[in-house]
Amino acid sequence: MNIFTKVYGLAQQTSKLGSVLQRAFYGSSGRVTLFEQRNFAGRRLDLSADCQKLSDKNFPERCNSVQVESGAWVGYEHENFRGRQYLWDMSERGEYNCYDKWCAQVDHVSSVRSIKQDSSPARAHLFERPGFSGRKTELQDDIPNLMSRYSLNRVASIRILGGAWVVYQEPNYRGPHYVLEKRDYSNASDWGSQSSTVGSMRRVRFSN
Repeated sequence: MNIFTKVYGLAQQTSKLGSVLQRAFYGSSGRVTLFEQRNFAGRRLDLSADCQKLSDKNFPERCNSVQVESGAWVGYEHENFRGRQYLWDMSERGEYNCYDKWCAQVDHVSSVRSIKQDSSPARAHLFERPGFSGRKTELQDDIPNLMSRYSLNRVASIRILGGAWVVYQEPNYRGPHYVLEKRDYSNASDWGSQSSTVGSMRRVRFSN
């Protein structure tokens, strides 16, 4: 083994270590596949990074089924990550054979982004009023019905202290929903909603 072989081997090990550390610190983006037709049929698009415009990938903005190989993702109704949101994570093995499974009413998706994985324990503070005021409720686990559990159906500000969460307007994880990553949201518009109505809330699943 000559000096060049040793240096090359060391560089490879350093590169691999750097990739491992980067995934551990930032979280890997994962991989997701979009299908034009139901039941994972028709034209397909594999993504391993954010995509502001699916049309740039020569993929129709009709998406009827999705498979998540790893990570967690958000589909958006409009380009540039705008409009109604659709969560695709590793719950239910990451398989969504029709758009009903992600609480959509139509099969239109125009942009997709990955959700940053946070390794700290899941924890969220919910506040009745904007600006983190009023009664505070702490969550550390999924809550299918905030009204029955905490007599709470309106949340005006949220602090995500650990993990990533998804807020649903209806109980039992139904209806319009919004993905919240680790930061402060001082009012409902900060997470993309025009209403402070919250029916249920759960953690985003990055693995089975």
